[in-house]
Amino acid sequence: MIIREQVVFGEPGDFMTVRHLTIDGTNFEIGRTLGALAVERYGQTSDYLVADPVYVRARRAYMQQHFPMHAERMKGIAEAFGLNPDDDRYDFTGLPHLTDLPQAALGCSVVYYPPATTVTGHGYLSRNYDFFVGSMADLMMVPEPPDANPAPAVMSEPYIMEWHPENGGYASLAIHAFDTVSGTIDGINSAGLVVAMLADEESMQALGPNWEPHPGPQQVVGLHELAVMRLLLDTCATVSEAAEALLTVKQYYRFIPCRYLVADNVGRSFIYENSTGRNMQYVIDGDGRPQLATNFQLSKHQSPETMPDGTLTMENNAFWRYRMLNERITDHRDGFTAQEMKDTNACVSVAKLVETMNADPVQKPIAEGLTGRTVWHSLYDQQSRTVEVSFYLGEKERADGTLRERRSDYMTFGLDAR
Repeated sequence: MIIREQVVFGEPGDFMTVRHLTIDGTNFEIGRTLGALAVERYGQTSDYLVADPVYVRARRAYMQQHFPMHAERMKGIAEAFGLNPDDDRYDFTGLPHLTDLPQAALGCSVVYYPPATTVTGHGYLSRNYDFFVGSMADLMMVPEPPDANPAPAVMSEPYIMEWHPENGGYASLAIHAFDTVSGTIDGINSAGLVVAMLADEESMQALGPNWEPHPGPQQVVGLHELAVMRLLLDTCATVSEAAEALLTVKQYYRFIPCRYLVADNVGRSFIYENSTGRNMQYVIDGDGRPQLATNFQLSKHQSPETMPDGTLTMENNAFWRYRMLNERITDHRDGFTAQEMKDTNACVSVAKLVETMNADPVQKPIAEGLTGRTVWHSLYDQQSRTVEVSFYLGEKERADGTLRERRSDYMTFGLDAR
């Protein structure tokens, strides 16, 4: 077994600490390593894993039958905590850190560029991950005790996870947050499959008081919105396999309903989404062209002409971002370069959204109160099995007293061949 960890960003004053953690070993050893990290770095104890035995048994049985690689990782997690993996008092399916809530998003923008549309002939997934930059107490508007240390921001410690399992599953390179073992936000595997999730804001608005999060012990069986991504990276090489996995796996959302963009090594892609009531499933084919997604349901709004228009507001920002991306991509001639892909996503970043809203006197007060940022932009190259990432590091004051984002340079991480 080989474990390597490197802090790649995290100087004093930076918003986040980013670690690249590489694990070569069995799935049991991967789970044990991540369990030990939860105990030693985050001070978690067995109390953190206590759950209702009836759900524990059912969740364990589900993983053993439908996701055996993860079931092996669960055994490793149990050993790291000094517990019996068959003890019905403890749920080993996940390892949340910094929060009990594994997903809450301001919005995200993702574009897939098939090999035939790029200068290099490689396929690329370009993604903005937009999220709130406060603590979970801030997000939930819960006052903290006056004598308590300030809670860390929920996005202050993402991990670039590189796993090379020896006994089942594709090697993968993925950015994790909220849950070290199953908190996959975007990633690529050794077969060249790329995946990204996006919050389904349209469902959230429609659900209203019928939204059903699981902030504590999970009284449901299956895979939550981020664990679904881990399943795809571990088990799928093609969009056909990924579509079948998404259509057959038992899904639930732990915090927010999500949508997924998936593409394989030969340039096929699709967007998967559930209906608001989760009674319909949609697989929307990319047809070999650049495919893009933000945070509304494409099954309901199939072309820009059918999407709400008008002045940019927080209510219609997902449609505004889609239109901006679509216009830039549609108007482009010849192949896309990596820099052009970065520039395209930059035009719909939170910073650009705030800048645009600030130009409208009505929207300016709302824009000034936004506490979300584009926490990272990632650009995955399918053929080279690499990702370039730029992270949000904080704010810097301009000469006029206003603030601007401070971002890292792009750093490249590769899925090492074994």
